[in-house]
Amino acid sequence: MKYLGLIFVLLLTACSLAKKEPVWVLQHPVDSGFYTAVIRTSKQAPNYTDTARDNALREISTQISVQIDSDIALKETEANGIASSELVSQIRSSSRNKLANIQLAGSYETDKEYWAFYRLSKSDYQAWRKQQRDLAVQQALPLLSEFDDSTADAAPGITALLKALELIVDYTDMDLSTSYNGQEVNLYNELFSRLNRLPENLKPELAVANLPVVAKQRQTHIVPATMYYFKDKQKYSCKAFPLVFSFVSGKGDIVNTTLTDNEGKADLVIRRITDFTDPQQISMAPDKQYWLSRIENPIVKQMFKLLQFPPAILNLKVSRPKAYLDYSFDNTAGSAYRDLLVRKLQDLDLEVVADSSKSDFTFKVIVISRDGDFVPSLKLYSAKADAYVELLQSKGYSSLYNTNLTNIKSTGLTTETARKMSELNSIVEINDKLMYMLVEQYIMY
Repeated sequence: MKYLGLIFVLLLTACSLAKKEPVWVLQHPVDSGFYTAVIRTSKQAPNYTDTARDNALREISTQISVQIDSDIALKETEANGIASSELVSQIRSSSRNKLANIQLAGSYETDKEYWAFYRLSKSDYQAWRKQQRDLAVQQALPLLSEFDDSTADAAPGITALLKALELIVDYTDMDLSTSYNGQEVNLYNELFSRLNRLPENLKPELAVANLPVVAKQRQTHIVPATMYYFKDKQKYSCKAFPLVFSFVSGKGDIVNTTLTDNEGKADLVIRRITDFTDPQQISMAPDKQYWLSRIENPIVKQMFKLLQFPPAILNLKVSRPKAYLDYSFDNTAGSAYRDLLVRKLQDLDLEVVADSSKSDFTFKVIVISRDGDFVPSLKLYSAKADAYVELLQSKGYSSLYNTNLTNIKSTGLTTETARKMSELNSIVEINDKLMYMLVEQYIMY
């Protein structure tokens, strides 16, 4: 009995020493001077205290965003290019990553759970944000000035403008009035209006508007291009300016991106048109991706994406490669079998022309036949033919390929018929063995 009494006293003592639940666990604290968050997490989770702090930051950021949303709505920021819901989300995300002086006001834990009470002074937070805003304004003003001073160096000027917007956009719920060039201005409005005017101030130009090209030819075409920036009714050639070339319609192998030189010049390089569609178009415009890859703030990135820069357009008059068929059979122009060669070339996407001076390629085909023997067992006459085939560039008449097909056999009821059949068999063999290879390897490679 003596020991049982002692055990009972110890149990009572232990219970009296057990930590009681704080009031803030039972009822969320309300304090007009603080943003508050009470977080409960399982102690089984790894790094549960860090998780609790992260969740508190997220909850306090949400509370802050309610006020931000109200301030933005009052200022009608969406009229300046940004939907308020998107801007609130961005500011909340930015603030959560930068919140300073968040305080752990209390903690409580049981065997299985951990409770944390975090709070942030509203006055401290507002003072901190004003300090951050003032620093952003201080850093953005020289960037705005750099953009305003840019002429031929428009590309780095645009970079400076975008950097200034990235600094300022997280504070558009606040007063952004400042002095610039002796005038009181809203810095965000100044930056946004300049960004919005970029498409009307940038003008790409191509040396020609129309260009005839032959499809499927590895024939390089170079079209000079210039990028201009208009400022105060003056026209400046933009040096080191990023350009992008792309097909509006059609397909081909072109150099897609380039930078202008010190005189604002660049080249649109067309290596090959791979599609027979006619007409086709290639556009030239500022390379937005050049700047998008450098923008970190998602709101500014979206604003820049929405800009529509008017392109310069090159119209392509696309034709098929033109072929001239120089054909003879036994030193004459040949018979109707010649049309079999013509149709084969047309099937291979060539345009067959009657005037060699208007052709890109010349197919020279010479077939010479000779009498064979009489075959008594078949009561037929035989004949043989040799064919010479050559592919030439029409301009300059340089040879690309030549070969001979020999001893092409045929038979007929008469010698004349046998020799005519040797012409047909020669053309069939040329079509089957040579034409596809010649076109694919030497014309449309």
